[in-house]
Amino acid sequence: MKVKLRQSVAVMLTFILVSSLFAPMVSAEEDDVDLVTPIEIEERPHESNYDKYSALLDEGLDERRPTEAGALQLVVDAETGYTTLADQDGEPIQLRGMSTHGLQWFGDIINENAFSALANDWGSNVIRLALYIGENGYAYNPDLIEKVYEGIELAKKNDMYVIVDWHVHAPGNPNADIYQGGVNEDGEEYLGAKDFFLHIAEKYPNDPHVIYELANEPSSNSSGGDGVTNDEDGWEAVRGYAQPIVDALRESGNADDNIIIVGSPNWSQRMDLAADNPIVDHHTMYTLHFYTGSHHGTNDRYPEGTSSEDRSNVMANAKYALDKGKAIFATEWGVSEADGNNGPYLNEADVWLNFLNESNISWTNWSLTNKNETSGAFTPFILNESDATELDPGEDQAWSMEELSVSGEYVRSRILGEEYHPIDRTPREEFSEVIWDFNDGTTQGFGVNADSPVQVTLANENDALQISGLDESNDVGTEGETYWGNVRLSADEWDGSVDVLGAENITMDVIVDSPTTVAITAIPQSEKYGWANPENNAVVNPVDFEEQEDGTYKALLTITGEDAPNLANIAEDPEDSELTNIILFVGTEDADVISLDNITVTGDRESVPEPVEHDALGEATFPSDFEDGTRQGWEWDGESGVRTALTIEEVNGSNALSWEYAYPEVKPSDNWATAPRLTLHNDNLVRGDNEFLAFDFYIDPIEGRTTEGSIDINLVFQPPSEGYWAQASETFEIDLEAFDTATVTEDGLYHFEVEINFEDIPSDIDLRNIMLIFADVESDFAGRVYLDNVRFDGPESDSEDGEVTKPVDERQSVVEAKTTVTDNRATVSTDDVKKVAENGTLHVNLSATNATELSLTSEQVQQLRETNAKISVSKENVVVNIPFSLFTNDKEIVFTVEESTNSELVNVDHTLSSIYDFNLTQGGKKIEYFEGGIELSFTVDSSKVKNPENVKVFYWNEEEKVWELIGGTYEDGVVTVTVEHFSIFTVFEASAEELSDDDFVPGTEEEHQTSQEEKESDRLPDTATNTFNYLIMGMLLFVSGFAFFIIQRKTASKN
Repeated sequence: MKVKLRQSVAVMLTFILVSSLFAPMVSAEEDDVDLVTPIEIEERPHESNYDKYSALLDEGLDERRPTEAGALQLVVDAETGYTTLADQDGEPIQLRGMSTHGLQWFGDIINENAFSALANDWGSNVIRLALYIGENGYAYNPDLIEKVYEGIELAKKNDMYVIVDWHVHAPGNPNADIYQGGVNEDGEEYLGAKDFFLHIAEKYPNDPHVIYELANEPSSNSSGGDGVTNDEDGWEAVRGYAQPIVDALRESGNADDNIIIVGSPNWSQRMDLAADNPIVDHHTMYTLHFYTGSHHGTNDRYPEGTSSEDRSNVMANAKYALDKGKAIFATEWGVSEADGNNGPYLNEADVWLNFLNESNISWTNWSLTNKNETSGAFTPFILNESDATELDPGEDQAWSMEELSVSGEYVRSRILGEEYHPIDRTPREEFSEVIWDFNDGTTQGFGVNADSPVQVTLANENDALQISGLDESNDVGTEGETYWGNVRLSADEWDGSVDVLGAENITMDVIVDSPTTVAITAIPQSEKYGWANPENNAVVNPVDFEEQEDGTYKALLTITGEDAPNLANIAEDPEDSELTNIILFVGTEDADVISLDNITVTGDRESVPEPVEHDALGEATFPSDFEDGTRQGWEWDGESGVRTALTIEEVNGSNALSWEYAYPEVKPSDNWATAPRLTLHNDNLVRGDNEFLAFDFYIDPIEGRTTEGSIDINLVFQPPSEGYWAQASETFEIDLEAFDTATVTEDGLYHFEVEINFEDIPSDIDLRNIMLIFADVESDFAGRVYLDNVRFDGPESDSEDGEVTKPVDERQSVVEAKTTVTDNRATVSTDDVKKVAENGTLHVNLSATNATELSLTSEQVQQLRETNAKISVSKENVVVNIPFSLFTNDKEIVFTVEESTNSELVNVDHTLSSIYDFNLTQGGKKIEYFEGGIELSFTVDSSKVKNPENVKVFYWNEEEKVWELIGGTYEDGVVTVTVEHFSIFTVFEASAEELSDDDFVPGTEEEHQTSQEEKESDRLPDTATNTFNYLIMGMLLFVSGFAFFIIQRKTASKN
């Protein structure tokens, strides 16, 4: 019986020990995270990490050109396992190069010198020709096809592959009418998509240089036609368009194996949808588009089984397509945000390009333009700041680095596969400042040093420093320290100081009775820099002197920073650049008396332009008469070529908006690039029955600057329903060559009553904002202009005050929603949701209720997403602002806000606000990460605040059981912060020292997210810790069992 008992115990212990190994394996599966972790985007100085992103550097692309690589094909890369682009021998090949901007705007880039520069100086082996169809493109000007022919020929001549891009943009549905071909309003015939590509293939049959891109960016953009949805149906619409064109090209016999690239919904970010239902073809790739300021990179992939509606990260979508065996081509990407502006985001570009290069994904950068946008490759025209770079680089076939934008300079280095070393783009200006001019009749603090080997007499003669007694001061050598025997003077008694930051030289006038050799060197001094031996004398010789009217002779002597190292020390130290004294060593060959005058520093320093001071912006008001003394919301558009001061001036008896500007003599190819662009954002603005936008325009020209060309005034609106672009087809032209025929006011100003017909703009849509563009048409204009009485005009109305009537729009920019609360869950009415205007806010106040949850129906979510609205939820002393742009579908949303009851929290007695626990779900699934962020605002008791700079928002790190700093901005009792995940949040006032105590863990939310992998590598993960604990338990049981067994054996042997 005892034997059986011992055997049973042993078996049981063994079972427990083995079972302990499996318990954590079960729990590990439950902890899996089903969303990718994004790499944060922030605008910060660029620092390339070539150890981390080694794929940025390679030998370049010279050996991978059409003459060597031949016809392209798709193969499976043995190294990566991905389907990828390969040369004629099946070796993987990567294409890297540039995309043009729209050929209708920047077609001047199609020239021999530019293509040679791109191929040779930039190392490109591919170029993309962007043929817009809409937006005044090919459908409006069929002759643009000639630019395509010319671009193909130049690419072939310069040994580059060439992508022919059918630039689907507005509208976003490639099946829209405009893409079907036909006859335009001018009676000109143009080809539809299929016929266009068949025509190019017939002209270049089976040409290995040519790559066909069938649809640039399918999207929801409905300007000029329908868009496509960001889902399977949207891809099916694109696929239904592309498959017949692919088939037709293959069947034509003129494009048997040419590479074809097809875009995807959501501006070609949904390669994953294409991978799930691909085009039937052997050489079709899928388009990847991204902008590094808008689209997060990620180190992750989607977990198996992730639904398409949850696939929202662009890089993860690319990885999904690769894993599905599909080849992708990044035919457009930029270092800006998606609209082409802000940034540049070069650190994020490094992340993206390292991924592309590692994965052998070919790419072309957007774009070859001197347009004033961050993503443009060339320096734009900005009035008083920079001139536009010519798109033809000239006979040397290379643009200088100064002619490139930061984007162009960076991308060039990445095409070449070499380290990026940016030039100094600090604006600089030459300066010259006289420090000692002796015009006050004194020696201005100069005297003879006590240790001078030669004694001389100093005096002020004829407003110059006269030095007498130099017969013994004769060291005039030009090399080495040949000055020690000369007289030493210093300005010890001078009580001034001069900022010499950026100084390169010290100059002075040397005056003598007859020409001779004079040698002078210097030791400039500051508080930090006292003595540094000069390297050389600076010398003027007899031939350098010129006779003056009074019979004396004068020469200019220059001491450089190399001659006097202390000059360079002081001039290059921004912390100590105040010159407070100078020591001069003065020697002559045979002159006893000389005079010095106008001791000056010269050089170049950072140019700090005078700040542009606009008059008060005021509230957006339309019609705009400016009688309240403000600009009534009018401001420069972000792409304006002019940004001078906008002021309110009186003209013709009333207030008007005014500014000064001039068009440049050298004209860029885009006449909007140099144009003043004014914009007014005004919610609920609609055309109604109006036919014209009208205003009074007054011109006060500089004499002689209204003789050539014209000013062409364009009108644009940015309605969301039209893809944020609706341009009136008519313009208003001011012919400067007939300028004298204009009406002249009593003030002597030229008056134009501007009317621009905009009946081609839909009458019932929200126009959002007005933009006026004053384009240069080969004009020489310079002067001041005035804008007044901006209004809509149309059929006569019954309005007594003369204001234009327009349809009543009951939508509001801010809607206070009424709530119904059931079991702690609040709901709002759909009627309130429908009142929210475009880009408006639905405000829900839960403070007066017991609700801790807010629920929105699928219909309400759809409505708020379509209007790009946000919801603002108030609960006691916190406000949460959630933009609906972060949601990717219309499923039901539940937002939870409640005071935390977590007993593990520490330092709860030191908070400045309540401690809140937030949660957000959609379709019953928790949203772990918010791309773009959610804003939290906490109201705190300002009487308890000692140092506002230390009032910050913290979140509770549940894993490490500590508070971690997020940050925030404190003002007037409110601290506001943007977060990208939900947790438990509160507000502390903590100094830097307190943040280093054990109770706090310093570090921002961003650092926490981006360094999560590093943190995990420094500690055992939960599953490993659990395994370790189980093993210890099992081992203890095993040892106990073994001891029990030994004791029983000994007992048995005794018996």
